[in-house]
Amino acid sequence: MTPPPGAVLAAKVTAAGALGFIPVVVHFRLFETLAKIGTAASSAEILQANNSERTEEEKAASPLCLKLVEDTLFVLSGQGLIDLVSDNVFAPNAITHHWASQPSAPHGALHFTTEVLLASAFLMPKLQATQFAYPLVDADTPYQYAFSLLGQKNLAEQHTYSIMEEIGRMDSFNIFMDGKFGSFGTLPERLQRFGYDLDAAIGGTESDVVMVDIGGGTGAALIELKAAYPHLAASSLVVQEFQTDLQTLDSGITLQEWNFKTSPQPIRGALIYSLTHILHNNSDLEALKLLKKLVDAMEPYSRLLIHEFSKNSNYGNMHGTMVGLYAGRLRSREEWAAMAEVVGLKITFEVYPEAGEGLIEMMKVT
Repeated sequence: MTPPPGAVLAAKVTAAGALGFIPVVVHFRLFETLAKIGTAASSAEILQANNSERTEEEKAASPLCLKLVEDTLFVLSGQGLIDLVSDNVFAPNAITHHWASQPSAPHGALHFTTEVLLASAFLMPKLQATQFAYPLVDADTPYQYAFSLLGQKNLAEQHTYSIMEEIGRMDSFNIFMDGKFGSFGTLPERLQRFGYDLDAAIGGTESDVVMVDIGGGTGAALIELKAAYPHLAASSLVVQEFQTDLQTLDSGITLQEWNFKTSPQPIRGALIYSLTHILHNNSDLEALKLLKKLVDAMEPYSRLLIHEFSKNSNYGNMHGTMVGLYAGRLRSREEWAAMAEVVGLKITFEVYPEAGEGLIEMMKVT
């Protein structure tokens, strides 16, 4: 039986209160504990199992009481993340087990319930303060406005990524970006499923640099590519990040520092430049600036691969996230074509799936 509209509406908008408990679950690894138990367990049993896995130092720094476990698990059972069996008795479900088995998932949950939730709370105040000036501007979003009203002016004047770096959140964010909430297959598998000729793309002889993964975090995509094409040298696979102290970078690829906000693309004429969930983090103006820097570095044989979610109703939440944190946005086929034309690119391959990252290949207009 379909629930009445009022019940659906209430379930949607009251979720905001529940999401505040997600960082508690992440901090104490409560879902991992419940998944390890593997069956229905009382809150007391979950607390006991959790405490047995924590060091004395951890328990002293973050004491966990039974009531906090009870409330946290009950609240999040309402989101379907675990099953409520009876009062204060909970069981893991498929989502719980996925959370526990996907290392990047808790980091993503933490991101959306800290940075994103903060930005969401200050969207309307930001709009009111600017007499509803819209679209928003890069580095002047509800996220910055929140820090401004909280009296942290030094953070309010920085870009979202810089704020996250300063408050110690970028390492966690990079782990999330590597695996996100789950994989739709490795990079080679996904491109093959789209009918994209990856063999031809990486088989060019014009450059020793096969792929430059811009904003590629710890290099997960390049590691997947190397696994499928083990002959590729580390020097041919370059991940570019604006901070170079990543601790989990694989030795089979190369790390290079590049802040695309402040300097030209340092690698010229690579076979492939890749952007995964980067352009949606930028306003149209900032995205065009980045694309122009890549165009300036590309040769006629170079390919630009853009991996983004399709602009459809499945990703309305994601669109709102990009607006609030970065003044960014998801884009439609027509919007990608218009942006390509502005900077002298043309779309040479495109796939827009209903779920998961799509693929847009662009090359220079010659």
